[in-house]
Amino acid sequence: MQALIAYNWDFSWVDKYLPIFLEAWWMTTKILIVSALSCLAIGLVVGPLLNSPKWYVRLVPRIYVEVFRLTPMILQIVFIFLVLPLQFGIRFNNLTTGILALSLNYGAFASVIFQAGIGGVPKGQREAAQAIGMTRNQVMRRIVLPQAVQKMLSPFGSMLIYLNKDTSLVSVIGVAELFNIAQSVGARLYRNIEILIFIAVLYLIINVPLAFFSEFLNKKYNSEQ
Repeated sequence: MQALIAYNWDFSWVDKYLPIFLEAWWMTTKILIVSALSCLAIGLVVGPLLNSPKWYVRLVPRIYVEVFRLTPMILQIVFIFLVLPLQFGIRFNNLTTGILALSLNYGAFASVIFQAGIGGVPKGQREAAQAIGMTRNQVMRRIVLPQAVQKMLSPFGSMLIYLNKDTSLVSVIGVAELFNIAQSVGARLYRNIEILIFIAVLYLIINVPLAFFSEFLNKKYNSEQ
């Protein structure tokens, strides 16, 4: 503790490097937004398939979900970055590779959230809607999804917080997001502790509002039960 107190704290570099960090923060935010929209789209497609009564419809979506949920994301990033070009000739730039890996990984989690949300709507409501002449698509759009979305909002809020933190993993392939820039500046200034504290604050600027919003939705939903 005494060593930590005696440490010569120095944040004088902030003014000089602030534009670089803000640019990296904006890059992180863009990665978060694009990956979030992509993983939600994946969840919207794959989630209902996981609830299919037909095993052959569930098979491929289930394999996708389990592979991406049960393997490290950093392995997935490296696989897309190295193996796809070498073995299959499929190449993406570094940023696209990072977003693709994040989207596929969190798309698997989003699919499970959609599966649980849709599965939580009472079966009797679907049967009643079909009995009055609604098609399966109409039942999904008008009856199932509105109720399922309400149940999924809080889990999605938590998922976005984890997604924002995991954007730091794309630094391994050279994407100039916050953690990548922190490593670069830290190598120049030898002020890694201060730099890590500074980028932690920048992450919190995004994550704190997400956490409050997620908690608000959770309380609102529970109060309506």
